[in-house]
Amino acid sequence: MLVSDGIKAEALTPAICQAFAGPDRDAYLRAYDRLNGAGYGAGVARAFASAAPRVAEHAGSAQAIAIAADASRIAIKARPRLAATYLDLCPAMAVKLRNAADFQQWRGMIAAVLGRRPKAVGAVLDRADLLLDRLGLEGFCAWTETGLMVGGLDTDQALGFFRLETPEAQRLLERYAGEANFPSLEAGLTSFHTALWRHAPVLREAVADASNRRARRTGFSDGIIRMPASFPGFKGQEQQLYRAALAHVGAHAAYGGPRFPLGQLKPLQLAVISLIEDARVEALALRDMPGLIRLWLPFHTARFDGLATAPNLFAGLARALIDPASCPTHGWIRKGVAMFDAASERLDDPAISREIGNILGNDLGQIRVQFDALSYVVQPAYRDDNLGLWDLPDDPDTPPPSDEIEADLHTARNSEFDNRPQDRTQEQTVPDAQARLDTVKIIGAPLEGGRKVSCLPEYDHCAGIERDDWVTVNSYEPVAGDHGFWDALRQRHGTTIARINHVIVKNEAGKRRRLKQQAEGETLDLDAAVDAVIAIRAARQPDDRVYACILPPERSIAVHLVLDISQSTADLAAPGISILDMERDAAAILAGTMLQLGDDLAITAFSSAGRHDVRVIPIKTFGSPLDEATGRALAGLRPGYSTRIGAALRFASQRMQDVSRYRKLVLLVTDGAPSDIDVADPEYLVADARRAVQTMRSQGIDAVCVALGPDAGQRQSEIFGRKSCVQITDIATLPSTLSAFYLRMTR
Repeated sequence: MLVSDGIKAEALTPAICQAFAGPDRDAYLRAYDRLNGAGYGAGVARAFASAAPRVAEHAGSAQAIAIAADASRIAIKARPRLAATYLDLCPAMAVKLRNAADFQQWRGMIAAVLGRRPKAVGAVLDRADLLLDRLGLEGFCAWTETGLMVGGLDTDQALGFFRLETPEAQRLLERYAGEANFPSLEAGLTSFHTALWRHAPVLREAVADASNRRARRTGFSDGIIRMPASFPGFKGQEQQLYRAALAHVGAHAAYGGPRFPLGQLKPLQLAVISLIEDARVEALALRDMPGLIRLWLPFHTARFDGLATAPNLFAGLARALIDPASCPTHGWIRKGVAMFDAASERLDDPAISREIGNILGNDLGQIRVQFDALSYVVQPAYRDDNLGLWDLPDDPDTPPPSDEIEADLHTARNSEFDNRPQDRTQEQTVPDAQARLDTVKIIGAPLEGGRKVSCLPEYDHCAGIERDDWVTVNSYEPVAGDHGFWDALRQRHGTTIARINHVIVKNEAGKRRRLKQQAEGETLDLDAAVDAVIAIRAARQPDDRVYACILPPERSIAVHLVLDISQSTADLAAPGISILDMERDAAAILAGTMLQLGDDLAITAFSSAGRHDVRVIPIKTFGSPLDEATGRALAGLRPGYSTRIGAALRFASQRMQDVSRYRKLVLLVTDGAPSDIDVADPEYLVADARRAVQTMRSQGIDAVCVALGPDAGQRQSEIFGRKSCVQITDIATLPSTLSAFYLRMTR
């Protein structure tokens, strides 16, 4: 026997003996013995004994034994109680995942959370079942990986994400679940409503209430329709559901009457009257547009054989009133249908809703049906929250007719007064993304000397999505350096500057233009001449434009030079000269070269301290002169922080949107691969930078990189492509090489 004599009987139950045989049983007993003797409490070992055979049945004995080590790590890094929670959860996960490889991947994700956010393990375990059901394994991993990155170093923000308390977590959950939401469908819904009801609606995403609960049903008031951000549980039916909801609200607008006074009605009566009013306006709409039944009826799935609770009776009555083929069994529902049919000649009168609703509500009161207004959700899902039907008091301090409905009434007031367009910046599907990039968002308050100037997207290669407004760009004022920078530059690189000037003067940069079929010119255009001869022989009037001429090249180029000033640029490129020194000299010489060529230039230095602080320093902007201030700004650059290249490229291309030049070029000078303090995956920022380059090129902006140092080049080639990346191993040659490279590239 390999285990201690103190092993408990529960460690060798018949189920365990059946699940673990031979060497596996010894391994199981050793794992049990370690948990039992580790001091985590008896509950952990007992949970393992209960979970292990069930995990072994669906994921294999090796995985079943491995969960003991997982539990031990959770007990040490988090709490023993969470270790027991994890073990209790494992059998259900094994059943859902059905094979060892997927179960191991799920375990790996929990281990990743434990390693990077130990405080969040409990939140993930509490919601693991829900997440796996909605997202599947791949989506669960992608969503969880995103959560680990949220907030950078802010644990509380990440904890809020895993608890599904943040709008960002909810939106990403819907995104990974593949569920269409209101922002992604809004444009089509507007068109649908306009075509159906002949006027464009004012649509808004419903705001959460004071308790941060998301709206679950559509609401309307004062001509504004507030729709839930999503309808969980209707995957694949989202568009139909939103359309059904809009058609229903439109029916209220077209066939409804004035708002009903609240009076002394109880919440139960309010709910029944609203239900009858919903059925009434739908009946009128179906009379004029019978095809709407195909939109509404699929969502009436209520059954008539359930318990006679208030929600079941309400859902059953709603179905019975719209579906003549249904066969309700409950007397209360049949009475409601009979009364509604009897009033069929008066459907245009909203008063019938109150008449029928009052009677049916009193009947429910007589038979003691319990009704909880706070938990009640209107069914089916496309119907509105009913609050738009009622004349709510203007004074928020007016006592509501019942304590039970107080929360809903306050929610309605808040929703009615908050009619501003909603902020849908995260994970939003924006049809015109370019329009968003054109506008720099200046958000006032300075951040430790920097000013927030833009929020940019970032690409997550693991999830395969681009997160809008994920990165914050802060602009920092240049620090004034040596006022004699230009004189010192000429002393240091006088030979290089003279050689470049000679090249520019001797050889015109750019292609010379040959113009054909001219009335005057230096040479004869043979094609035009032959056409003229043919015309003469055919007795037609010849074209006398038979000359060709050569014109000097016409340049229309704008360049945004982006300088990496991260901490690594403090390294020496030559004795007493740092990489940053070389970068600033090269930038200055290139700026002088471009000034002679007439090209427009902007220079921006960048570094980063996490996604919330990508630092940019404007050295020279487009259209500003190349003067002493530019030299002092270059001289004042100091190395520091990290290298978030993708954000720097997006910022540079964003600043080029308003520049009117035929060719636009972003030229990055860097000595290292992308990295930052809040990103552990070495591929993450590389993939993001590659995505930024692809986006720029799709917008007609060229992206080129100059990689400095013998160890650089590989990552940059992966980002920019080998043809758009040049490696300079002898950094001391950077000032001359960069200008020569630029001349060759723009010729």
